[in-house]
Amino acid sequence: MKVGICTGSKCSFYGASFLIERLEELQEDIHSMENIRDDFQLEIEILPCVGECKGVEDVSPIVFIDGEIIRNASTPVVMERIMNEAMLKS
Repeated sequence: MKVGICTGSKCSFYGASFLIERLEELQEDIHSMENIRDDFQLEIEILPCVGECKGVEDVSPIVFIDGEIIRNASTPVVMERIMNEAMLKS
């Protein structure tokens, strides 16, 4: 899974840096968790300003998960998406 986080000034102001920290912690710890697929890989990409918030209010921070854009991305929403993909299906 590839997660890209915009680090433009507006996205950084609205929490991109915090989100990056949480994702890096998850990346380090994910394979020590129970019920995680052995083949799951989390790739974090730090992006320069992607321009998605220009002239638009309440959309920052911008995150891409496997190419899908998430506007106004919160840490819980992004983490849930990652964990849903990482978990073994029963």
